[in-house]
Formats: sequence, C-alpha cells, structure tokens
Amino acid sequence: MSNARQMVPAAGLLATVAIAGYMVVRLDGQAAATTGDFTNATTAEVRDAQGQVLLRGLFAQADEDDDDIERKASLEPAGADADAAGEAEVEFSRTAPATQEIEFSVRNVPAGMALTFVIDGTTVTTATASREGRAEVELDVRMPGTSPCSSP
Repeated sequence: MSNARQMVPAAGLLATVAIAGYMVVRLDGQAAATTGDFTNATTAEVRDAQGQVLLRGLFAQADEDDDDIERKASLEPAGADADAAGEAEVEFSRTAPATQEIEFSVRNVPAGMALTFVIDGTTVTTATASREGRAEVELDVRMPGTSPCSSP
C-alpha cells in the first residue's frame, strides 16, 4: 500500500517536469525582435520555414476606445493554402510610444508548421502552429533608442 502512495506523487512530479520541459522548448523556439518602430507599418506577413509568404495583409488605422493608436491588418492567403487566414495588430500610446504591442493570430495552417511573423520586411518573432493549425503571439517591442525600463 505504501508503494502505491509513493507512486502518485512521483507520477505528479514527472508530469510537472515533462510539461515544464515542453514549455521551455516551445518558448525557446520563439525569437523576438527587441526593438523596432512599427508605428507606420504598412505590411504584415506570415512566412513558412523556407521563407515563402503564406499570409499577407496591409495595415490600416482602427478605431480605439482609449488614447492608444491601433493599426490592424487582415491576413489573406498569399500562397497555396487557400483556407489559411489571420490578423496582425500594432498598438502604441499616442503620447509616449516607448513600446508597441505586436499581435499575430493565424488559423488553418498546417499543424506543427514553423512560422515567421514579419512586419515591413523585419522578422518580429517565430512560433510553431498547434495541432489545430493555429498560432498566436503577443509581445511588446521597444522603440529604437528607448531603455528596457521605459513604459508607455
């Protein structure tokens, strides 16, 4: 009976270690630009591992409830995957844009596909599509010349 009691915590510990290891591998595979000025960005792209453009969209200013400026792009297929789709967004403070919040969301891409998210030719970050063919990234990108401690 005591062996069975010892197995439950051991199994829980192994599961925790396995999940933590998986998350470290997933996050390690995501590289982010530390700085960049995307306040006047025009084009968002999602590329595959070979650099082929899967999705592309043009940014346009969107209505925002607060005092921030938000630019959105609807991502449409640019390659063979006709049902792939997504959105990209750049949001920053109107008064002090020290950082910009960058978001990409894609769906209906091949499961496990390595994706590169690009704005105006600059790689912003990378991710891997889920088993459901989805990927979402959200990160803060500092404006050039600002310190990491600056806040909008």
